[in-house]
Amino acid sequence: MPPPASMPWRNPSSALLLFLLLLLSSPYGSTGQTAELSEDERAQLSENELERLENTEKYRFQYSTIDGSFLMRSLDPGVVQAEYAGYPPIVSLYTYQSPNVETMTDYLRGENPDGKGAGTRNWKKLKHGSQSFTRRNGHATTIYKCPIVANTKPGTMCIWLIGGRSEEYQAYDLEFTRRNADIYYSTDGNEWFQVGWQVGNLEGDFIDGIGNFDAKFPGKRPVAPFYSRFGHTLDAVDIDGDGETDAMILIGGYNPEPSNDVWISVDGINWSFDGYAPFTERAWHATAIFKGQLVIVGGAPLSNDVWVGDLVMKPGLNYNGTLTASKDMTMTWRQKVSAHHPDTPFSPRSGHCILTQLRRNFWPKANETGSSFVNTSTTDRMYIIGGFASWPREDPRYDGERSRNDVYVSTDGANWEKVEPPCEDGTTVTGVNGTTCQKKMSMDWAARAWHGCATFHKPGDRSVDINQAAVWEYEKNDGDGNEIMHPKMYIMGGGYIGTKRNHVIRKMEAYVDTWWSRDGINWQQVNLADSSGAALFTTQEWAQTSVEGVPINIGKWGFSLEVFHREEDMNGDGYIDSGGPGRDPKVVAFDFAGNQIAAAAPGAVAADAAVNTAGMGYAEFWRLQNTTEVNIPALMFVAGDTVDAGGLTNDVFVSKPGLLCEKEGITCNQRGVCGPGTMGCVCESLQWLGEYCERLNQDYVSSARLLGPGGLNVALSLIAVVWLLQ
Repeated sequence: MPPPASMPWRNPSSALLLFLLLLLSSPYGSTGQTAELSEDERAQLSENELERLENTEKYRFQYSTIDGSFLMRSLDPGVVQAEYAGYPPIVSLYTYQSPNVETMTDYLRGENPDGKGAGTRNWKKLKHGSQSFTRRNGHATTIYKCPIVANTKPGTMCIWLIGGRSEEYQAYDLEFTRRNADIYYSTDGNEWFQVGWQVGNLEGDFIDGIGNFDAKFPGKRPVAPFYSRFGHTLDAVDIDGDGETDAMILIGGYNPEPSNDVWISVDGINWSFDGYAPFTERAWHATAIFKGQLVIVGGAPLSNDVWVGDLVMKPGLNYNGTLTASKDMTMTWRQKVSAHHPDTPFSPRSGHCILTQLRRNFWPKANETGSSFVNTSTTDRMYIIGGFASWPREDPRYDGERSRNDVYVSTDGANWEKVEPPCEDGTTVTGVNGTTCQKKMSMDWAARAWHGCATFHKPGDRSVDINQAAVWEYEKNDGDGNEIMHPKMYIMGGGYIGTKRNHVIRKMEAYVDTWWSRDGINWQQVNLADSSGAALFTTQEWAQTSVEGVPINIGKWGFSLEVFHREEDMNGDGYIDSGGPGRDPKVVAFDFAGNQIAAAAPGAVAADAAVNTAGMGYAEFWRLQNTTEVNIPALMFVAGDTVDAGGLTNDVFVSKPGLLCEKEGITCNQRGVCGPGTMGCVCESLQWLGEYCERLNQDYVSSARLLGPGGLNVALSLIAVVWLLQ
């Protein structure tokens, strides 16, 4: 279907005017001027660049009439299709229609206080629906299947929340307490349902001496059979190794003293007491699923022992899927590291966290393998991050009780090594000729405990980072996969307490920052923080709260952090499309100016005869996002405590695209925009490449040199005029 005849650019005089305007707007000035390159640009140029460019016939430049931006397109559709085998279809562009441009203002941030320009929101506060949980800290959360109730599809995943320390209230037994034994779940982090109140009644082992035996009363029963608690853990465990979790395991916590009781549930409604674990009573311990086992490390009273547990059927019973009851399951435990062992490198601690990361042992060059995701060997690693720690006072290693910023790593849970801080110059720990470099005294992030941690990887592949900009850089720009493809490990918030130099910090000092690392050694700060007190600014929106109705930024601790999902209007049509049978995934495209542009549905390839006639049938856009608008991977920040004038919160925040695009509060090095979903940075011109648009594109500079001063813009103008005059 040809463009309407009234389109002004079909007029020859208009085309000539456009050509002159483009010529005059050349970034190099008039044709008599010389293109100036910075010293950094010159330093990245190789001697054979022109030769390489002359031998590369694959790409040419053409002008887009959509919004005056430049798109890189292939003159040979077959080449593009071959290179993108296995990728979403490359769509044709309806150049005669008004573009459906989404400005993404819903996640753009205002000017940063340091004047470095506006950024992209990292987090969005969810508006609680008609039901939510009370304000609290020290609660436990995990991701597990939703209960089978009305309006919930079987297999739907929920975020579950249990217990915690809240403001004082009068419990079912008329006693006043701050500990809780309530259970909530949510499909989106926005609307929460309390088990025993909105859904069913809490059931299980209401037994005298081990829990709330007298809470099994008629009518609504929103009190769990286990004692009220905080500082406990909650994990989803797989019993049969099929990749789907089969039960939730609750362990320990203050109830009111540290405990080692274990509780199991397959549906979140019925809870079975699994006895007392063989390890000592504890709270504020850390747990993680590692190589299919539940690992527990440390806790208060301060300990540094390590145990692993397996969920199994009780003797004589077999697992029968959803028909198996929690009372038929049990946890078996085995000690990996004994407490206070002289060979254990990390000190006894609590309020720490554990992260796991699956790493490919080697990432070959994408252009050398033909396929970037070839089968390679992997290594599962487990990291201990920070915490409130101390050796016993009688131990010669004793150096005070305080929050820490140390990191330890293990590949088996039994043998641990301290992760040394990076060199002062940013290189690896071992220098040339095997000499040791001048290392930093500690990790770049401040010492902390009761913080949040999460590993953010691609769904379905734990060895690949979630950020598609990293994948793009590796696959299409020959980026080093050994540096940019390992999943990022995030830490955020938390607080400092304990000895500091010659005095003691007794009042928590909490943080408003977020950091990530791919190796546990080198850490990158995501946020910008400025000023302090009531004037504190941070680009981490999860730090926002209000005191007496006045919005402020304030540090948080004792919250929980989970990898979950969110929704996003990817194509800017004002609706959330859940996909499904007969529904096309959304294809979101960006041009080289960093603008989002209209794109046809995947099935509409080559639908526009006018575009094909112009030789522009298959556009190779800089970046494509092909996805539904639901279940977009995201981090979820739940509740927590604040410091100073703040208090407990029940706020829930979900991560936005900016979390993947910012370094120190700056979006894409101010050389691009942040794409929707998990797209990451979209560099604003061909000049820049890299996950954060940090790397100079040598081919771009070579193009400018080959064409000569002003030649690139003249060539673009001529192509536009030839097409417009057809």
